[in-house]
Amino acid sequence: MCMKSKCTGTHVDHAAAPEHTEDVIPEPTTVVAATEEVDIDPGVAPQQKSAIIHDFCLGIPFGGLLFSMGLVGFLFWRSPVSLTFGVAPGLAILALAVLSLKGWRSGKSSLPFILAQGAVAAAVAWKHCQAYTTTKKLLPWGFYAALSAVMICFYSYVLLAGGNPPPKKKKAADAPAL
Repeated sequence: MCMKSKCTGTHVDHAAAPEHTEDVIPEPTTVVAATEEVDIDPGVAPQQKSAIIHDFCLGIPFGGLLFSMGLVGFLFWRSPVSLTFGVAPGLAILALAVLSLKGWRSGKSSLPFILAQGAVAAAVAWKHCQAYTTTKKLLPWGFYAALSAVMICFYSYVLLAGGNPPPKKKKAADAPAL
């Protein structure tokens, strides 16, 4: 880029122009050997890998949807299959998600609840996929099979990302004075 006034047609203020840095040699960076100790500030905690969203943020709505649609199917069509494939797994996922939320709030690991929710979602996907291939009905079997498969992918993501994000620490300044 030409910064001379004869090239641009306007006056160029050389004090405000960017510095020419092509001839400047950058200082080499310091590499610490793996055997040397590195001082880490104890006040700064290392970042923990975790998922962006909690398992219970989608587990509670998913369990609630399975439970409520299973209940509606049973009440309107008196179908015991709705109790087996909808109400029972929906209630199980809903309960596991709520337990995961309670464990997360208390600072405990949610790993067993995430694994259990994934197992129930896999069982629901398997049974609904079998029912879909038998009946070829998109609603409800195909829909619930696809939704359960999506939830299996979500639970896998939460596990592979490192679990639920840790609870945010409240600062003393943020707490209201009583």
